[in-house]
Amino acid sequence: MSNSLSFLLCNFFWLLLAAFLGFLLGLLFGWLFFRGKKIDGDLSIEGEGALRAEADSLRGRVQELEGNVSRRDTEISGLKGKLAAGAAGAVAATALAATANGSPSKTDDSEDTYALEWRNRYLAARVKYLEGQVAEAPKKAAPKKKTAPKKAKVVGAAALAGAAVAAKPKTKVKPKVAKAKAKAAPKPKVLYTDGPTDGTPDDLKVIKGIGPKFEGDLNAKGIYYFRQIGAWQKKDVKMVEGVIDSIPGRIERDEWVKQAKGLANSPTGAKAASSKSRSKPGPKPGTKRGELTASGQRRQKPGPKSGSTRTSAKSSEADAAFDKYFANVVKYHPKARKPVVKGIVKHCGIALRTRDGSLIACSDEAELKTVADGFVTKKLGKTEGQMDLVKEVCEDMKGERFKSRVTFYYLAARKARKLGQFS
Repeated sequence: MSNSLSFLLCNFFWLLLAAFLGFLLGLLFGWLFFRGKKIDGDLSIEGEGALRAEADSLRGRVQELEGNVSRRDTEISGLKGKLAAGAAGAVAATALAATANGSPSKTDDSEDTYALEWRNRYLAARVKYLEGQVAEAPKKAAPKKKTAPKKAKVVGAAALAGAAVAAKPKTKVKPKVAKAKAKAAPKPKVLYTDGPTDGTPDDLKVIKGIGPKFEGDLNAKGIYYFRQIGAWQKKDVKMVEGVIDSIPGRIERDEWVKQAKGLANSPTGAKAASSKSRSKPGPKPGTKRGELTASGQRRQKPGPKSGSTRTSAKSSEADAAFDKYFANVVKYHPKARKPVVKGIVKHCGIALRTRDGSLIACSDEAELKTVADGFVTKKLGKTEGQMDLVKEVCEDMKGERFKSRVTFYYLAARKARKLGQFS
C-alpha cells in the first residue's frame, strides 16, 4: 500500500514537471511566432491595410469605368445629332431636286425650297465675282496646268448648291493688259499770291453779278482771269465766299463759274471782255460831251422825259421798297434818319433784289460769321467783338421771324457808333 502510494506520488511529480515544461515551451514558441505583430480584433494591422488598399484600387477602377461610359454617351449623342442633320439635309436636297425636275413632292416645304434657290443663286453670283477678280489680278507666276477638281461628298443643301455652280461652264477670261496711266494734269490754282501771271487781266465785271467792288476784292485775293473762276469747285466757292464780302450762296445763284467757263472757252467772249475792259478816251473838258462845262462846273445829266410811265413806275417801286425798309428800321429806332437808311440800302446793293439776300438768318452760324467778317470788320472797321455785336443785334430782333438785312446793318452800325459812314 505504501509502495503504490509512493509510486503515484513519484509519477505525479514527473507529470506535473512535464506539464510545466510544456507550458514554458508553449510560451516560448508563442513569443517567437507572434513577436512584432499587433492583434486588433480578428484581423492584424497588416491585413486591414491590405484590405483597404484593395478597396481603394477597386473604387478607382469603378470611377474610371464610369468616366468611359459618360464619354461614350457623349459620342453617341453627337453621332445621333449628325445623323439627324444629315437626314434633314437629305430631305431638303430631295425637295430641291424635285422642284428642279418640275415635280415637287408632297412633303417639301415651300419656304425651305425658296431659301435653297436663293442660296444657290448667291453662290453662283459669288463664284462669278471671284472669277472676275482673279482674271483682273496681275499674274506674276507662270500659269499652271489646270487639274480636274476632286469631287467632294457634301451632305445637304450646300452639296446641291455647289454641284449646280460646278455644273456651270466656266468661260475663259483673257487677261487684261495693264495700260500705263497718263499723269493727270495738275489742277489749276484758285488763288495766287502774286499778281497777274498770264498777261493782261480779264475784265471780271463782264460776269453778271460782279461789280467794281467784287472785282477789286477778287483781284486782292489773286483772282484775275476767267479760267480761275471757271475752275472753282464747291469747296472753292465756299472758301471764296469766306474771304470776300459776299452774301452766302450768291456765287452759285448768279452762276459765276458757268459764266466764267463760257468766257474762258470762247475766244470771241474773251476778246469782247478785253475790249470792254479798255476804257475809251473821253472827250476833252469843256466840250459838249464832256463831264465839265466850259466854265468848269460838273454837267448835270438830263433827267427822264416828263410823263414817262416807265421811269415813274421804277421810281415808285424804289420809293415803296425804301419806305418798307425805313418803316422796319423805325420800329427799333424811332429817331432814324432817312439819309442813313438810304446809305445802308445803297451799300446792300443788288443783295436786296432776292428774298434770301434781303434777309438775315440768325440760326445760320456761317451767315453770322460772314456778316461779322464782311460788314462789321471791313465796313465798320471793328477789330474785336464782332460776333458779340452780331449776336446782340440778333437778340434785339428775336421777336421778328424774317430779319431785314437793312435793319440788321442799321442796328449793328448804331451799336458800333458808325452811322455817320452812311449819311
